[in-house]
Amino acid sequence: MIARNFSENCEIEGYSLPKGCQTIIIPYALHRDPRYFPDPEEFKPERFFPENSLGRHPYAYVPFSAGPRNCIGKRFALMEEKVVLSRILRNFWVETKQKREELGLVGELILRPSNGIWITLKRRNTEEP
Repeated sequence: MIARNFSENCEIEGYSLPKGCQTIIIPYALHRDPRYFPDPEEFKPERFFPENSLGRHPYAYVPFSAGPRNCIGKRFALMEEKVVLSRILRNFWVETKQKREELGLVGELILRPSNGIWITLKRRNTEEP
């Protein structure tokens, strides 16, 4: 959840919200809104390709919050993610037998599976450069 105060009067879907009003944004719900993400429960990484994001509202996907009070670690986290994932995917095939329903999601600071995600790594037949 992300808490914010309105810095100006605002109208959202017919509701008038005065300056100073407090609001809570729930990214879990926002990121599953079918207006922005058709079939939101389906794993479709291509929905984030630049050509598929053109008409989407810039704040429809806010994993690190947005605006002047967004996460200061956002750039580092995205770079770290690319380095780690590219290293793993370059050297291994990744598989899991778990189904999404079996994960038992827990909402804490971040949304996470209660017992982790068990994966199998199978080495690719590649030579390290």
